[in-house]
Amino acid sequence: MKRNIFNHQYGWLLTALMALMVLSLSSCKDDEEGMGTPVITAVRSCDPAKADSTFTKAGTGSLLAIIGQNLSKVQKVYINDQQVYFNPTMNTDHSVIVTVPSEDDGFELTAFNSNLKDEIRVETSHGTAVYSFKITAPWPSISRIQGHYPRQAGDVLNVYGLNLVDVEKVYFTDIPAEQLDTTEWETVGGQHVDATKVETVVQDHHQNARTQAFETTSQLQVTIPNLNYEKGTLVIECAAGTTYISYSKNPGQPIIFDISSDMPVPGEEVTIYGREFVQVETIKFGDVTLTSKQFSVSDSEDEITFVMPAVPSDDSNDGLITVVTPGGEGNFRFWALDGSFVRFDDDATDNGWGPNVTFETANGDDPPYTSDGKMAHFLVENEGQQWWGQMIYFRKDWNGNKFPLPSFDVIPADASTDNIYLAMEVFNNESSLNNGTYTGYLRYFLQYDNEDPVPENNDAGQPNPPETVNQYDTFRWIDYAAATFANDRPVLADINDEAPVGKWYRAVVPLSKFGKYRGKNYQFVVENGINQLRIQYINQGIVRGDIDVYIDNIRIFYKK
Repeated sequence: MKRNIFNHQYGWLLTALMALMVLSLSSCKDDEEGMGTPVITAVRSCDPAKADSTFTKAGTGSLLAIIGQNLSKVQKVYINDQQVYFNPTMNTDHSVIVTVPSEDDGFELTAFNSNLKDEIRVETSHGTAVYSFKITAPWPSISRIQGHYPRQAGDVLNVYGLNLVDVEKVYFTDIPAEQLDTTEWETVGGQHVDATKVETVVQDHHQNARTQAFETTSQLQVTIPNLNYEKGTLVIECAAGTTYISYSKNPGQPIIFDISSDMPVPGEEVTIYGREFVQVETIKFGDVTLTSKQFSVSDSEDEITFVMPAVPSDDSNDGLITVVTPGGEGNFRFWALDGSFVRFDDDATDNGWGPNVTFETANGDDPPYTSDGKMAHFLVENEGQQWWGQMIYFRKDWNGNKFPLPSFDVIPADASTDNIYLAMEVFNNESSLNNGTYTGYLRYFLQYDNEDPVPENNDAGQPNPPETVNQYDTFRWIDYAAATFANDRPVLADINDEAPVGKWYRAVVPLSKFGKYRGKNYQFVVENGINQLRIQYINQGIVRGDIDVYIDNIRIFYKK
């Protein structure tokens, strides 16, 4: 097998190395010249605060100190049978400093290659030292379990999650998962009953297209042992850590993790994501109640799909959607108006700039079929190069009031603007956007109190930089002369950086894309406030194209 040599440059504090060297002096003396048989006695962290702790496993990317005797004149270091870089200037008789490579660098884990060994091997000019050591996969997590009710000994539970690899132990305990969530523990207590039959069904190790991190989509089948309790917790201990999930003999309370849109328009397909969607009776929001004929539940009982029939009336709307099952009720934030900026239904004031979009109410068979009251319509046929196109430009009112923002109970004050989004419902009716040749895009602008968006009004008479204007363009030229360009994400992309055509969906822009919000938190957004919003269509190139886009329900929302 071909081995890769991983070169890593790391600058770490000399004091940390000195601390490790001092700790290693307690080891038995080697021969006078340090040329005896090399031995590894421990592996320590290079964090001085943890330098007195030893480890038998670590994750990729960890900076480690290999401690032992007669470790001078190291020639090669192997981890998992793969040669890794070490810094020879930091090599002493008692220590070698290495960084565990990442999977991005091609480093392989034993969890996915059984031909490799869980060990560190140090080759010196005078011998080789071997030490058992585990490089772990990323932290495991369980997303849901699925199986027939009522559950009995011998039944099979399907367990779904991420990184359920290098499984060391699977068991049930009578301690509720909620108690484990809210208490500190080193080992899971309670009455343990081991699951002796566990089979791996899915182990899809891949690189996440959005985050670029390596992860393993996992499914295990766990045969239920004989339990003398009806409720408890399923626990899975992996080499990387311990994960758990609530277990019950009878249907448990439904839990909602997420929803495809928090403010959909009528006619939009909506999907609720969660678990314990067992024998769902109704779905409720405000004065709207959906019965079983109006929604479908996936076979895996973790998704519910329905077509939005109507919006809740203002006097009935509590800002929640509720899933009702025999096991109880699960709630999630839905059609909450405390983060709504503009719905084009007399809830905000048009600034009156031009050229303006049209505001329409669609019904019947013409796209977009149905909508929530009025909506904004960008419609441009055979548009060529222009630098000032149609726009949505609204303020809360002429009294200087700010748009409403959710409280810190809804969005934590310390939440990163990476996880807070400007959102809107969109229907892209076969526009030329995102086709690879057309340079049309949308410019987003969020204005503070007393912030002047007009560059000419700047004291210096110069265009305001992005961090001053709080503006975001997806579009940028790579080479204007060659007419090559790029968008850092598709125009009107959803949270997965996809831009569907011919249906309503939620498009988002992270607030961190705006200059003034970059690197900030939600408290900063609230303290400064937002009193105006502009979304403007611009085409900087000469390629002509058509734009036919509907937008509604502009707001902000938070996703952890």
